[in-house]
Amino acid sequence: MQPGYLTILSRLWERDGITQKELKATLDIEQATLSNTLKRMERDGLVEQKRTKEDRRRHHITLTDHGRSIQSTVTAAIDDLRSSVNQGLTINDRRYFKRIMRQMTEKLEEDQMESIVVLLDEVVD
Repeated sequence: MQPGYLTILSRLWERDGITQKELKATLDIEQATLSNTLKRMERDGLVEQKRTKEDRRRHHITLTDHGRSIQSTVTAAIDDLRSSVNQGLTINDRRYFKRIMRQMTEKLEEDQMESIVVLLDEVVD
């Protein structure tokens, strides 16, 4: 499975047949990246893109039989990985780790936004 497939597959396993716009709203990726990933997933036989009857510009993304069939295998692999990673950790250890990771992510996002603002200030001057 290619990078980026898992998040999209997870969304479609939850709600198959949504439009690309609806799918994009649930993901934190660029539209171009989503479009390219969906094309690769279609090439790999995991999804189909069908135009809607009401608006030919809109596409519904649906899982193929193959896309549906790998759900249990992928879910089991994730559960196995999660079990291995968490082995020996208490619930408090996991909560602490998640909190620290969330704080680090928030700080990186803040720093990224500040860099963009500084860069924009320099470009405008």
